[in-house]
Amino acid sequence: MLIESKRDLVIFCNDIADAPALFLDTEFVGEGRYYPDIGAIQVGTPDVAALVDPIAIPDLSPLLELLANENTIKVFHAANQDLAIFYRLMGRAMRPIWDTQLAAALLGSDEQIAFVNLVERLTGKRLRKEHSFTNWLQRPLAAGQVEYALDDVRYLIPVYEEQRRQMEELGRLDWATEEFARLERDETWAPADPTTLYLRIRNVDRLNGRTLAILRELVAWREDTARNDNIPAGRIARDEVLVELARRPPPDARHLRDIRGLTAQQADRYGRQMIEAVVEGGRAAPPPAPTRQSFPSAMEPTVDFLFVCLRSLAVEKSVATGMVATRGDMSQLAVRGEEADIALMRGWRRKAFGDDLLATLEGKATARIIPETREVHLEWRRD
Repeated sequence: MLIESKRDLVIFCNDIADAPALFLDTEFVGEGRYYPDIGAIQVGTPDVAALVDPIAIPDLSPLLELLANENTIKVFHAANQDLAIFYRLMGRAMRPIWDTQLAAALLGSDEQIAFVNLVERLTGKRLRKEHSFTNWLQRPLAAGQVEYALDDVRYLIPVYEEQRRQMEELGRLDWATEEFARLERDETWAPADPTTLYLRIRNVDRLNGRTLAILRELVAWREDTARNDNIPAGRIARDEVLVELARRPPPDARHLRDIRGLTAQQADRYGRQMIEAVVEGGRAAPPPAPTRQSFPSAMEPTVDFLFVCLRSLAVEKSVATGMVATRGDMSQLAVRGEEADIALMRGWRRKAFGDDLLATLEGKATARIIPETREVHLEWRRD
């Protein structure tokens, strides 16, 4: 079903208003934009599936009101980009959520498993992908495009049902609820404060003083400009260009052409604003220098062993390793133990993995390779 009028959208939303779960996907074009342009919204239930045309229907309020219902589960695959789009449309986070990609990782699949692979694994059906590179902003949409898009919600249904069955069988529904809670919080999707984004620049911990203040101002200016002009921040200036400007501030816009990595077009279009940001940063009080994290090289083997134990436990419990912790987390655990400020020390991760890894730090785990299978086996000293 293709919905191209608000009248039909109202009828459709009324028809599915009592559904306990809605199966959702979006098609969008993000290239060359800060905010992606949405070209299609697919909505399904076990009884019906529809593609809502947001270009033909600028007022999506009937659908958005339906999606705001907190008594209805909203099911996505790899929900992050979809939820960011809906946050902008709704002005709030959607809840409750079920993300089949996250759920798959909690059941032992790869953390980034593609929907087509997940569908084939759980249903045996191989979805067609001939419209993967469709321009979803172009009209009219062909019948094949509509059917391709609708398959993405039709097959969400058996995937969700099978995942929920497995979660209940393994006693992991609370794991899923805990993971999905992050997706349901407004702060997850609210725009970041531009004045803090300089902290994400690579090697920012090597800068300090006036250089850091100028970089903070430049990054904030770039972010505001990207949002206002709806273009990728990197199209305005790359990170390394802003770092160079902060380290060696040019006296005026004419000297910007001497900055390696800054094109003449960028210098001409944004030069005056860049210089203003440099001057403003030079006047501002320097922010505190970011703390450099030092790690004793003698503890690298400890981290190696902890990571071996983590991976072995993840295989044993059929959970994707990356869903539990990273090697960086193991470094923090090795240094700070139970005081490490990492997800591993909280919630289901702590109960299922964290306590065992803390026991490993106390010398209570031994790892050996089973010769017949060449798999790693952990043995525990219980006392």
